[in-house]
Amino acid sequence: MAKIEISKELINSIANQNNKKFIKNVNKKVNEVVALAVDDLSKKVSYINVKNVILQPVNELLTNSFVDNSHCMYFLGIENAQLEMNTQHKMNFWRNLKDRLKIAWENRTVLKRRKKRRRRKKVKLEEKPEKKVKFDPSKYSIYDLTEDMQYSISNFVSETTIISRSNNVIQIIGKEDFGSNTSIILYIVNMNENNFRYYAGRKKGFIDVNIDKRIEKNSEKINQVGDNYIKMLKIINSLFYNINGYMPNQIFIESILISCPDELYENDDIYKVYIKIINYLSLKTIRDIKSLYNETKTINEDEMCGNCGIAFNKMLNYVK
Repeated sequence: MAKIEISKELINSIANQNNKKFIKNVNKKVNEVVALAVDDLSKKVSYINVKNVILQPVNELLTNSFVDNSHCMYFLGIENAQLEMNTQHKMNFWRNLKDRLKIAWENRTVLKRRKKRRRRKKVKLEEKPEKKVKFDPSKYSIYDLTEDMQYSISNFVSETTIISRSNNVIQIIGKEDFGSNTSIILYIVNMNENNFRYYAGRKKGFIDVNIDKRIEKNSEKINQVGDNYIKMLKIINSLFYNINGYMPNQIFIESILISCPDELYENDDIYKVYIKIINYLSLKTIRDIKSLYNETKTINEDEMCGNCGIAFNKMLNYVK
């Protein structure tokens, strides 16, 4: 496998990237747009209002390790027990799927006619994109809220801005609103006390994410070793992306760099720090490192760490 020559100049340029002004502007704009959208939607949906909704930066925004190709990711947490219960009850749909398919086959002629009517209706919707929200408190789920939030956000961004949706995730791309090559990703999640509850579908159900614990672990490492920890996050994120074509799971990367001994971070020259840490990790069994989120599990066992092991080792083999 061919190695990539990593120069001192490259490492310094990555480590010293300063995106604070850009991130501040994006955060301000996202807060404004989301606040307006929530206020607008609260008039139609009783489950949400500006008092029970929290916008929480995640991924690299949380640790100030934002680099080129990073996404601006946020949790939009809604604290409402009824919404959470309705979302969980969506699982019942799959239990009845077989019967539904049977009914659909027996009534296929009627359904074909209905599809034709839907096509004509779709054309009319494209001419007038505004969506009328139908709110049923007993059935309204996180997926319904995500769809309605998508339409509501569209009222407060430029016409050239693209807003796409998949399950309970909204992606916003708009040069006029947020700057070129800026991707905003909103995870619409439930919230319970300090936990953000991401609904991962019928098999996995809700995944609890405690942001405070992640902040605490990162703060401890920064207090111990200083800014070199943040610089190493930027370096690893950037190298990982350029070798694998996507950004790594941040809890995975943070767990690895937090596990590195403090003395490896001791140097005013970040390139020397980089060399020491890469050499250390090249000799270490990565899969045995404990997750910062759950110290009873390794980064391979904890689902919060994603599935980055192979890609991370690929990066190490390229640069060491």
